[in-house]
Amino acid sequence: MSQLLAAPLRPDPTMDALRAQSLFEAGDHRGAIRAADAVLRADPDDLVARMTRAAALNALCRFSEAASDLAVVVAARPGRAGLLIGLGTAQAEAGNARDAIATLTAAIAADPASADAAAALGAVCARTGNTAAAITACRYALSLDPGQIAAHQNLAALLPPDDPATLRHRDAAYRLRPIITIPGPPAAPTILVMTCAAAANIPLDHLLPRRHATQIRWFIDYAAPNQIPPPHDFILNAIGDPDLMPPLAPSVRHLLDTTDRPVLNHPDRIGLTGRANLPALLAGIPDIVVPPVSRVARKAEGEDGHREGGWRRGHRLPVIVRPAGSHGGTDLVLAETEPAADRAIGRAPYSYVTDFIDYRSPADWFYRKYRAIFVDRIAYPYHLAIAPHWLVHYWTAGMEHDAARRAEEAAFLSDPAGALGSRAMACLGEIAARLDLDYGGIDFSILPDGRLLVFEVNATMLVHPETDPLFAYKNPAVAAIQSAVARMLDRFRA
Repeated sequence: MSQLLAAPLRPDPTMDALRAQSLFEAGDHRGAIRAADAVLRADPDDLVARMTRAAALNALCRFSEAASDLAVVVAARPGRAGLLIGLGTAQAEAGNARDAIATLTAAIAADPASADAAAALGAVCARTGNTAAAITACRYALSLDPGQIAAHQNLAALLPPDDPATLRHRDAAYRLRPIITIPGPPAAPTILVMTCAAAANIPLDHLLPRRHATQIRWFIDYAAPNQIPPPHDFILNAIGDPDLMPPLAPSVRHLLDTTDRPVLNHPDRIGLTGRANLPALLAGIPDIVVPPVSRVARKAEGEDGHREGGWRRGHRLPVIVRPAGSHGGTDLVLAETEPAADRAIGRAPYSYVTDFIDYRSPADWFYRKYRAIFVDRIAYPYHLAIAPHWLVHYWTAGMEHDAARRAEEAAFLSDPAGALGSRAMACLGEIAARLDLDYGGIDFSILPDGRLLVFEVNATMLVHPETDPLFAYKNPAVAAIQSAVARMLDRFRA
């Protein structure tokens, strides 16, 4: 008997597995991981413990580790759609979009009737910019389950604003659920994110990853009259386009007027950043050029001239005409004549007319468009697109074909002051102060005489890391912006 009492107790894998599950259900995710680890040390093939460990890692937003565990389970139990959906979702949250798409495609093949698999695939495709594939996957999900909320949400954001189906998807997604919670780790701050169904929002996927915060996304265009959002540490207004910002419901205005929490990018500040406001907002800053901008209404049938005083006064041809609320060069026209400008203005209810200023560099006759991101009123370089045509967008500029242009961009990202000069850097600092936003951005160029030409200044600028090795040199600049956002949020939380 004494020998039995003196013998060490052997671990019981079954009890440890049950303990891991109990700890997970009680919210002790780290304890659940420790208990699951004890099981897996004795038996690496224990799939119940591995699934529990993966669930706890997901709850802590340690998605790469969770995906590794789930991959082991999928290999042991191939062809199960539910397991594949879990793996694909963890891969997507970990930033591994390519593997996530392959895994979720396999989930659909395993169970063609799974609306969850199709909706998850649509969400990953939307996040990576593959709009056509995202729309196809979401529509397939809704053909299987018309109540699939995630599919409605993505279609509401992906379809053209004037598509009649867009409003139907928005209503289906948000009328009954105007508040959606995206959980972060247990100790993370909780941010009330004011957003809307229109494509007017700051892209937050890479600026506010789940491992940094719990997000309570409040779609304020669907806010109920007396709605009170859940408790939060501070408020982030993610609606960055004043042309698409919905009217503030009484419940939203009451919260903004009475809250004792910090409000980042207050809607009242966003309202001052409309294109037509820029000349006045930035007036008097030395060494910058802000072309004249007018917001004009489409002429009513039989009406002579355009409302709001017309566009001809104060403008010189050629002019750029763009529909209000459009981004990325969509439907943008360079009009050389008044009739051409009138035709362009007639395409949308409201348009912006901006004087075109030739900004080619006399050294090589290329056009250069720089982008800087303002975080907490400090400018950080983000990218430089160099193109032979005046309408410069990064992915149509041909940067992938020219190592010299990429080298020039890399030099700007590593040493913006050296690339731009002290005058331009001073301009960026003054513009950040005038803009007075917690997050925003500017697209600009440098004229041959050294002055800074402002294209646009607003809060909708996209920031994302590069997965193409050819452009990996950009990622340190992206990381600097992400770190600046994290520091700002920590300061507001404190």
